[in-house]
Amino acid sequence: MFYLIFSIILIIIFSLVYYISENFEEIKDKLSIVRFVGVIFAFLILIMAYFWGSQKIAMHYRYNPEIVGEPIFHNLYSPFLILKLAFIPNIKKILYISSVMRKIGLFLNIISILMLVILLKRSKVKEDSHGTARWAKLNEWKKAGLLSDYPKYTDGVILGRTGEYKKGSLSKLKTIIDNLKTHIAVVAPTRSGKGVGIIIPTLLNWLGSIFVFDMKGENYAFTAGYRMKVLGQKILKFRPYSFDGSVSYNPLAEVELGTVKEVKGATVIADILTDPGENKQRDHWANSASSLLVGLILYVLYKAKNEGRMGSIGDIVDFLTDTSRPLDDAWQDLMTIPLTTDLECIKSWKKIYSKQQMSGIPDGVHPVVARTAAEMLNKAPKERASVISSVMSKLTLFKDPIIRKNTTNVDFRIKDLMDYETPVSFYVVVESQDMATLAPLLKMLLTQVIGVLAPEMDFESGEEVHKHKLLLMLDEFAAFGTIPILEKALAYIAGYGMKAVIIAQALNQIRKNYGDKSSIFDNCATTVFYAPTPLDSETPRQISELLGDTTIKVRNKSWKAYSLGQANLSESNQVRKLLTPEEVRNKLGDKRNIISIAGMYPLMAYKIRFYEEEYFKTKTFRTYGIPKVSGIYERPPEDEIIDGKVLEELQDMEAYKEMIRMENLEDYDDYEEEVV
Repeated sequence: MFYLIFSIILIIIFSLVYYISENFEEIKDKLSIVRFVGVIFAFLILIMAYFWGSQKIAMHYRYNPEIVGEPIFHNLYSPFLILKLAFIPNIKKILYISSVMRKIGLFLNIISILMLVILLKRSKVKEDSHGTARWAKLNEWKKAGLLSDYPKYTDGVILGRTGEYKKGSLSKLKTIIDNLKTHIAVVAPTRSGKGVGIIIPTLLNWLGSIFVFDMKGENYAFTAGYRMKVLGQKILKFRPYSFDGSVSYNPLAEVELGTVKEVKGATVIADILTDPGENKQRDHWANSASSLLVGLILYVLYKAKNEGRMGSIGDIVDFLTDTSRPLDDAWQDLMTIPLTTDLECIKSWKKIYSKQQMSGIPDGVHPVVARTAAEMLNKAPKERASVISSVMSKLTLFKDPIIRKNTTNVDFRIKDLMDYETPVSFYVVVESQDMATLAPLLKMLLTQVIGVLAPEMDFESGEEVHKHKLLLMLDEFAAFGTIPILEKALAYIAGYGMKAVIIAQALNQIRKNYGDKSSIFDNCATTVFYAPTPLDSETPRQISELLGDTTIKVRNKSWKAYSLGQANLSESNQVRKLLTPEEVRNKLGDKRNIISIAGMYPLMAYKIRFYEEEYFKTKTFRTYGIPKVSGIYERPPEDEIIDGKVLEELQDMEAYKEMIRMENLEDYDDYEEEVV
């Protein structure tokens, strides 16, 4: 029995130690200090009760060592003596006082435990009465698998660190990595460090395929060599305005000819090309232009197929601007001249289209193409000219010889991003001044990526059919305008192994394109906030609302008249934001960010700057070079690697300059002084 009670006391002691270790961060604030002191006080009462009872017993037996044993120090006996003697059978009858002492000790024991429970419960209830918002404890995020130890980082998206980086400190810091099957929204102003803190570290860490909007080409330069040489991935760079430094992306290659999906595929392209933009409603001219483009897309695809090549949007431009004959004659040809003599192709049309659609259509003439031509001829000349003019205005981009060159060949297929023999790293390199011009092409690309790779839930034996997962790193995606499919797709593409990281400079960018009721952020379980700009008032307010309300204890001191200085003290619980909008601006600064994950308390983390750390620096082009541009199908690679040090375009990259500057300084403190 003695050992049983002794074990119970040990359990109480260990429980107290565990409570202290689990709540060490909270113990540092004032409210928790009171709570902590109360727990210690309750524990001391328990110990003192046993000390008092043991000393009384020893005194009763005149400190007889045969009964009470040896003291621990000059007639001072162990507090557990009373427990030892109270349960010895041969002297239990004569221990009349020990019985009383045992009852007193038991009573005090119960009182102490009740005090401990009340202190813990009542304190917590009072502290939470006006709001439960608080910052996350690291062990909570660790249990959720969000914290990773250097140098064996887990796969996923790198978001920040639990402490500020100093040389030699990585082994003591936890890196925050999100590998959940959910999406991430990052709100970070320009030049706030999202590239060097999230994008590049993630691209040096993510093991699956990637699709990256790469402003200026920095991400490609710093990460492509590592992803090819170490991760064994196929590297693709699509740089629309580069004459000899880009793979060719042909949107028409994704139209599934000869299937029931061919009209839908052509319609997706046509609708994007004729999008009126700026949240405007589609009018008669936009719909008429789209209808014409659907017919012309199918026409150039089947015509090119009959010639043994792939049709392109450039072919549509050629058709509408052909100087060898009047356009009205061309409409007549589309209605009468066969596109193909392939019997299998003609049979497929009869299976796809109804008898009504095929009625009156000559063999070898595509029904949609023929009826599109008839529709044009049936319009009044002025209306026909207006529709053609609308189409041509939307195809101006494809008159550019460089754009045409980079949208004609088929160097890859969209399905290769997730189903090629190895994961694929796909970089879309765009200069900031070209974003508005290239918006239709880039919207088309992203729409096809989602549409082709996530057409319907398709599982085999409970697993996705795609070979590789895909990370969509959509930097500055708001600059490309509204992408309708993206908002809807965020709700389901995770089921196909796709994870999106949506990056915007401010919340207002999202609302401008998608409206106040946009569900984009609702479909992102993780949100990362960097310090907003001084002129952005909406983002700090939204961050403050997202973090929620917490309860604070306020002490009031008041004096009564004629009380000769006597004061009344009172305490009350009041509500306040975990961070006010002003605190959001001031506390984040240049080094911190806020990470919020659905179902968990938020964390104020520290930013990463990859160029400060050897772990990341050794993975860049200085070690692995920069891959030569090549496609999957038509462009066999020449020299795989070129020397990154001599690439002139890198000299304009801010991160490159920072890296060079960093290498010429003795330590991080010097770097900080130079930046400031």
